[in-house]
Amino acid sequence: MSRPPVIPDQTASGIAVDPRTLERVVPESRRPDGSVRKQLKIRPGYTPQEDVSRFRGTRQKAMDVAALPKGHIMGWVAPSSESQQKAKPGANAPPPNKNAKRRAKQRAKKASETTEAVKDNWEDDDE
Repeated sequence: MSRPPVIPDQTASGIAVDPRTLERVVPESRRPDGSVRKQLKIRPGYTPQEDVSRFRGTRQKAMDVAALPKGHIMGWVAPSSESQQKAKPGANAPPPNKNAKRRAKQRAKKASETTEAVKDNWEDDDE
């Protein structure tokens, strides 16, 4: 049988296992005025309210096990450095669907018109 730790782990309610007697106890502590509280023994089988875990049904437990880590997005895979390098040359590829292609054409047309208008205005000022 292994020996219990010298500094026992405490539950939420402060109950620990006494390393000498292996009984559950609330260890002695010091009050703010300097006096010492005695060590309290806990009856075998007693579980205080603070240590009772919340009831979880079998389906809830299964959902917890299958749950994604916080901030994780379903189906998202982190891009590798190779795929990022491959994606850069392909950035000039045409948009995938019809509406996106149409919008890209309109943006390009509008950008060319605005640059021409600016050039005309500068030429007018020079004359």
